Amino acid sequence: PRHIAFDDFKSGRFAPSGMSMILMNIENHRTIDIILSRRNRYLRNYFLRYDRAARLAVRTVTVDLYTPYRHLIHELFPHAIIIADHFYVVAQAYRALNKIRVKAMNQAGNGSHQWRALKHFWKLILTPAG
Repeated sequence: PRHIAFDDFKSGRFAPSGMSMILMNIENHRTIDIILSRRNRYLRNYFLRYDRAARLAVRTVTVDLYTPYRHLIHELFPHAIIIADHFYVVAQAYRALNKIRVKAMNQAGNGSHQWRALKHFWKLILTPAG
């Protein structure tokens, strides 16, 4: 496929490392394979089973923001653009926003009106406007 995605998941005793990878075709949303380990050495050996022409045909790879995956993708799929999975982008934005909220609470002072508002109504910050 020209557009693939892979993501790790906890697979317990199913895999030697306890974590596996699901490989998907983004165009038709079908699972291509379950890879038994998320370790770079195992992933490299897995993808090298495909000939170079097939790997060069891959245009996009959607993956989480784990740095070792990016290096591996550049090596194995040199023509592919790496796309950050939207779930991880949103999670990272949420963590950054929450860090700012806690900093503002600490600056306002424990027990102040602003502190209580930020403490109790934090979900409103995440609510879409409109």
